[in-house]
Amino acid sequence: MTVFRLAKFKELPISPVALTDLVRRVEREKSVKVYRLDLAEPLFLPPDEAISETVNAVKSGYYRYTPPRGLPELVEAIQRYFKRTRGLEYSPEEIIVTPGAKFAVYAFFASVLEEGSEVVLITPFWVSFKAIPMMMGGKVVEVPMQRPHWRIEEEALKQAVSKKCRAIVVNTPHNPTGAVHGLEELKLIRDLAVDYNLYVLSDEVDWAYVYDEYKHISPATLDGLKERTLVVDSFSKVFCMTGWRVGFAAGPKELIDDMLVVQQHSVSSPAAFAQKACIPVLEKAEEYAAKIVELCKWNRDYFYEKLSRIDGVECVKPPGAFYFFPRVAKAEELRDGLAEKLIWEAHVAVAPGSLFGEQFKDHFRACYALPKNYLQEAVDRLVELLSRL
Repeated sequence: MTVFRLAKFKELPISPVALTDLVRRVEREKSVKVYRLDLAEPLFLPPDEAISETVNAVKSGYYRYTPPRGLPELVEAIQRYFKRTRGLEYSPEEIIVTPGAKFAVYAFFASVLEEGSEVVLITPFWVSFKAIPMMMGGKVVEVPMQRPHWRIEEEALKQAVSKKCRAIVVNTPHNPTGAVHGLEELKLIRDLAVDYNLYVLSDEVDWAYVYDEYKHISPATLDGLKERTLVVDSFSKVFCMTGWRVGFAAGPKELIDDMLVVQQHSVSSPAAFAQKACIPVLEKAEEYAAKIVELCKWNRDYFYEKLSRIDGVECVKPPGAFYFFPRVAKAEELRDGLAEKLIWEAHVAVAPGSLFGEQFKDHFRACYALPKNYLQEAVDRLVELLSRL
């Protein structure tokens, strides 16, 4: 029997991973395969070094605790990686290795929020950006982007920031829309952060996934922002190493020190062998990322060509990340919801738009970082049902 349950947990948004139970139920009851476009997980093979070096690391004795900050040699590799990929220079004391990027986000909020603190979220948003502050007694202030191209609206953002605000969350390339924030949008965020003395949480786990003429710009590269920005990255998205559960973050030393305390008293550190295997992966990062991004660009173009033909489906070709976030005109007329209908009838799982903000019930998120044949079959099924709607 449950003795009590805090009210804040009743109000938390659910995570997209909760759909897994429904997928398994459909596969069991209908004896079918459900194609998974709902998870933000690239299903390409990880680098060969990731697998071989994991085995070697275990055989070499990397199965004990590591320093809470992370293996020193991995921290040094991350230093070089930030310098090469974003032109950012950090000392080892300004870097922390975490069990996944999500824990870096958790440690950030645990370090900067207190009861009643406000966090500004640009919507739609990755759902944990809302759930984690709520668990800590914080208040989330949502600022919707302009549709259909998902641009930050200046006046709305200015009105959302108050003296209670502690942080603005930036996610570029963006989950779930695939938007890439430009320099002028980031300058707006910089000016507000400076004026109100705010931290900026910059989620850059999809930094390499930019297409056509678009470029990724880290907020930390702007004058006046590096000393107040936490840059969060991961081995999951760019290197397809979701199961290794290794993320990392860089920012001002005093913030990293506080996050280190959170890590010491909770998870201690990521697995030693997983950290060790990440080191050679970083040294060949640009070569591997280029191949993955090229695959995703073909997938994006194929997906868009199919989706854009359907009457009643509004979508733009995303300039970054590996998601589509289309709007379906008749979605709200469906009794059980669009995502449920797609799973039961088309045997394709997508993430309901409402997970990324209540006002997006007529949207869904679909991941396209998938092997070509798998993606084509899933898209054909998806398009067939949407065309009938």
